Amino acid sequence: MSESEIKRKPQGPSSWEDVHPDQEPLSDWRQSAFTAAMEKLQDEHQDPDSVMRMGEAFGRGLFAQRIKEKAPDWTLKEWLKELEKDVWRPMGTEFTFTKISHDVATTFLNRNPLAHSSQEQSASSLFNFGVMRGLFLSAFPQGELLIGELNNNHPEVIFKTIASAKDRLERERVIHALTVMKKEVGD
Repeated sequence: MSESEIKRKPQGPSSWEDVHPDQEPLSDWRQSAFTAAMEKLQDEHQDPDSVMRMGEAFGRGLFAQRIKEKAPDWTLKEWLKELEKDVWRPMGTEFTFTKISHDVATTFLNRNPLAHSSQEQSASSLFNFGVMRGLFLSAFPQGELLIGELNNNHPEVIFKTIASAKDRLERERVIHALTVMKKEVGD
């Protein structure tokens, strides 16, 4: 191929953020981000925090690309509706909400295709939690995601729009809980 032919050849997007939201299969981009997180996990000697941080970055990117401009003043219910339509459904993810109030929502993750396709259950849970946390904190920066009780080996996830000081320390417990839970289930 000549140099002029190379210059004329259309270049594909270099990142999932460079693709128009209507033109990309979101689940493929999630899989690519998860693969990158798994590579980083191997590079950082099994540090689960790196997987969650990459999930959070992916979630913040999703928010900026697909949700941010839809409503400047969110209610929790409006935010959840937009996420279901524009993020979760296209990724094949499904939740059951057991409570939605003005400042708290509680849910169980029913379907997580990433967990089914991955051999690394602990890492897929950490990544998925990170994605949810990145999306949530983009909309509600004073909030936090918490892990509640287990139901059929699925953790209850609690979205709080206003977090207490104790809630902000929850991130480390979540990493430990998701890592230990998956190891116990796998044994």
